[in-house]
Amino acid sequence: MRRSRGFTLIELVVTIVLAGVLSLAVMQFISAPVDAYVSQSRRAALVDEAQLAIRRIAGDVRSAVPNSVRVGCSGRCVELLHAFSGARYRASPPGDELSFLPADADDRFEVLGPLNPVAGLGTSGSANACTEGLAACVVIYNTGTAGTNVWAADNAATLRAIGGTPLLVQFVNSGFSSGLPAFPASSPEQRFYLADTAITYLCDPSTGTLRRYQGYSHAASQSAVDTHAELVGRSNPAEHALLATRVSQCTFRFTPGTATRRGILGLRLSLSEAGERITLQQQTHVDNLP
Repeated sequence: MRRSRGFTLIELVVTIVLAGVLSLAVMQFISAPVDAYVSQSRRAALVDEAQLAIRRIAGDVRSAVPNSVRVGCSGRCVELLHAFSGARYRASPPGDELSFLPADADDRFEVLGPLNPVAGLGTSGSANACTEGLAACVVIYNTGTAGTNVWAADNAATLRAIGGTPLLVQFVNSGFSSGLPAFPASSPEQRFYLADTAITYLCDPSTGTLRRYQGYSHAASQSAVDTHAELVGRSNPAEHALLATRVSQCTFRFTPGTATRRGILGLRLSLSEAGERITLQQQTHVDNLP
């Protein structure tokens, strides 16, 4: 009888070694494309997150009250006063014109031309409601300099009411920093703005976060609202939302411009994860004609 014969130990070992060598060779062809796909997907996710953050910041900056943008925190934060709407006020009769003479103690004016919808704007009879972030502010001729600086409450008044035919804006005229019942200066173009909230974007590479803050009480100096603790510790605390994570670097640079040239806010934002790093830059024009 012919004896049945199986694999020897040497043959089995050789087979295992050859299978391992072939597996390693195949993995070289498979792992490289897979790693490239994973890396590309990770970079795409980082780019999407950074782009969404930059677009949000640019949108708010373009809607800022002229000359209200200011950069602090060694370039890691930017603050602005958001203009919800705006139009022109009547400066001469007939109609209810706005007087800038303290003796007139004027507290209302007629709106000229179209005004974007203002439903939802907060109103109040308190002089401090504007600067406390509890009601909308009426702002006229903000230059950002002493005497006409909205952050110092030089030219910001609490919106008391808006409506009627013709359309009238009523404001509380006892909250100006001068103590006088009148706006300190008129706008050459008769412009006024209705500002609904202060906004801060704060970048913190130590925690890898970029946050947006709004609805807080104003501060004359930005150094009083340039940290998370300060913003949420205001008399009217800020509401905040996480805008981006995995932030490794963030830099704001602001060039104010002149009376004939717009300002420019530059933003450089870097996000990184698992060895992948992307950096996006954008410049946003800022209106500065009050």
